Amino acid sequence: MSNTRENLQERVQRALLQEAILRPESALVISVTLLLGVFAPQVGFLDFIPFWVWLLGGLLSEGALVYSSLTDPEFGRKVVARLLQRRFRPEQLQNKRLQERINEAFDYRSRIEAAIREHSDSLLKDELYETARQIDEWLEHIYNLARHVDRYQQERAILARDYKRTTKRIQELQNQIQAENDTAVRAQMETTLASLQRQLATLTTLDNTIQRAELQLENSHAHLATIYSQTMLIEVKDIDSGRARRLRQEIAGEVDELQDMLAAMDEVYAVPGAL
Repeated sequence: MSNTRENLQERVQRALLQEAILRPESALVISVTLLLGVFAPQVGFLDFIPFWVWLLGGLLSEGALVYSSLTDPEFGRKVVARLLQRRFRPEQLQNKRLQERINEAFDYRSRIEAAIREHSDSLLKDELYETARQIDEWLEHIYNLARHVDRYQQERAILARDYKRTTKRIQELQNQIQAENDTAVRAQMETTLASLQRQLATLTTLDNTIQRAELQLENSHAHLATIYSQTMLIEVKDIDSGRARRLRQEIAGEVDELQDMLAAMDEVYAVPGAL
């Protein structure tokens, strides 16, 4: 991932701590501690207990609550889900099918987070966190590719109109050039024809590239589901066997394929007249 963008896992850890401290249960513990510490002696309720005891009890209760939150797989899964939703905003995609696939991909990632937190072995957790970091990069490319496809789909009708119009005009000019005797007019016709042919080639390349991108998205979604299943099956012994390393290599291969696909789309968009 880019050096200018913070690693998702670091954001997860910070968000987990923040939400664990600010969750309603924490507010309740703090409020009860302050009420008992300040007002209990004044109303004669357990006034033999000093203030610092209430304070210590509240701190211990809050610490236990925060710890339970940080080690709760479901709590971690929800935090990751919210972070991904805020980071990528899949609801901005106009195509509902693309939205669905992106949300499913994010759900896989959040469930991987929950599964990691269920493991007690630190070596295995470190290995799985490294795998999760690669998946984060993979998700970013999947979302960026989905945005390109979504953008194209919104303009599909206009592009189809342009393709039909350009094809028809090319045929007309080719017929007119054959019948034109004026040298200057013929030269201008040939210049216009060349421009239209370049436009048609760009439209054709764009359409072919989008078809490849849609297939790549489908493939990445299916592969992500497979990777999720494989991640769930990894055990400590698999670290020494190289299974975890091979899993990361698979993910790296998927990331490279998506990068190539995005680069190809950027080249098409860079051509004048493209989307």
